[in-house]
Amino acid sequence: MAVYCDGSNSRYRRQKFSRRLFMPVVFSLLLCVAKFKPRLFAAGPPQGRGRTHGFAGSREIVRASQLIGFHATARDESSAPSARPDSNTSAVSKTEMLKFALPALGIYLANPLMGNIDNAFVGRFSGTAELAALGPGQVLANNFFFLFAAILNSATTGLVARAWAGGSGDSPSSRVREKLAHTLNVAFVIGIGLTAFYSLASPWALGKLGVPPAILDKASLYARITGATSWAGIAQGVCLSALLATRDAVTPLKVVICAQLLNLLGDFLLCCWPLQLGIAGAATATALSTLLGFSLMLLSMRKKQFLPQPRLPTWTDAQPVLEYAGPLFVITAARIFGFSAMALAAASLGTPQLAAYQVIISIFIVFVFVSAPLSQSSQSLLPSLIDQGDTKALRKACANIFLIASIVGTITSALYYVTIRFGAAAFTSDPVVLQEVVGASFSSLVPAATLLVLGTVDGAMTAAKDFKLIVVYQVTAVLAQLLLLRLVWQSGGSLGLSFIFSTLTLRLWICAASVAACLFAGIGRLGGALRPRRA
Repeated sequence: MAVYCDGSNSRYRRQKFSRRLFMPVVFSLLLCVAKFKPRLFAAGPPQGRGRTHGFAGSREIVRASQLIGFHATARDESSAPSARPDSNTSAVSKTEMLKFALPALGIYLANPLMGNIDNAFVGRFSGTAELAALGPGQVLANNFFFLFAAILNSATTGLVARAWAGGSGDSPSSRVREKLAHTLNVAFVIGIGLTAFYSLASPWALGKLGVPPAILDKASLYARITGATSWAGIAQGVCLSALLATRDAVTPLKVVICAQLLNLLGDFLLCCWPLQLGIAGAATATALSTLLGFSLMLLSMRKKQFLPQPRLPTWTDAQPVLEYAGPLFVITAARIFGFSAMALAAASLGTPQLAAYQVIISIFIVFVFVSAPLSQSSQSLLPSLIDQGDTKALRKACANIFLIASIVGTITSALYYVTIRFGAAAFTSDPVVLQEVVGASFSSLVPAATLLVLGTVDGAMTAAKDFKLIVVYQVTAVLAQLLLLRLVWQSGGSLGLSFIFSTLTLRLWICAASVAACLFAGIGRLGGALRPRRA
């Protein structure tokens, strides 16, 4: 269903949209990639540690970065506490943590925000049917991919953070390169397998998920096109995690912004004007941006001397990944299962309630992603302190991280509540749906506020590799939530969205109480490091 038709009004709207969106996007993309490409990715051998932090330290790069909303710090690595390996991590202040967390926030928010923009382009220019097909297509393309990416990214963060802080090796970069070889080579193999799966089995998988036949072909097309670059996407995520583990959030932010600008430009050209390819155009734009991000990421890794030689993975490469694989698979699957059960419970209430749930959960996910950079900070800063048993420095680092998380969580929760109460009309004009959204606004605020802080604590537990404890309390909490969600299915609609989000609150509070008990009792690696038992 095309939105535009012939006529002067149609042409006027198209030209107006083009002036407002097309030229700024083109300018920003060329500014980031084309103009400074010789400076960013100059040919020749990689430079040593005397180089500036990030891509380059020239004043031109600083000015260019300011134009698109971030600042490159032209400071030598030898004088930068946040980038200095083998330094005392206890010296990392709240200000330095924020300097890392703020660019990292842009990285983590880029994908969910770009996903909403894809939805807007497809819905605005291609009609309801293709917008409906985009939902199951994204579920298959993103959730299945995320299961493997989460394991590899967490394994990379843990291995590289410990290697960067110290260990055997001639230099920090050689230690990082050695550890990154384990996960990056495994990532390429898994990514090729995912690409084959999406190419061959997307229609079958979506059919098993119960996708209606009317939109099955379109949903399969989206999954196939985006899945064709799974090998690049999963490798890019591993490299991004490695850079964040070395406390460099500026370089990956630049890469992500360049890739997302291309995605936005592709959405315009392929979904709006001059082509209107609908869901295929949105998928192609996403795939092209993934390839650009992958290429820029490899170039930056090579410049920093982090990029290992490609080879087939061995059992030695798989061992550190498998250490994370089992527990993280259970943890991730439990979380996905819990949210899927909430969606099914909302669907049992009726169409307006399900639509209201979709509006709330879309806003919910964007806001809770704010805690991801602080979780990443925990995984980057704490491993070396835990391994060294430096209780004083560990306590100081944890206190700084959790204080920042509490402040950020409070501000973000307030913004979330305002958005839910007054911004839901941007998603729907149905008064029944809006009434449901407003009615469940407070009950969704409580789990959002809890998760904004608990996500940071989860990062600290992951940094300590307390996987057994995480698995126990996560699975227990999800089981308790499922027992309560059964009441929704049995109630015949008398229990509404507020009750559904209250079950999420209970699940998160069980996790929070379990973590607090472990930390104060000195149970687990993190608890034992914070409260060592006297002999």
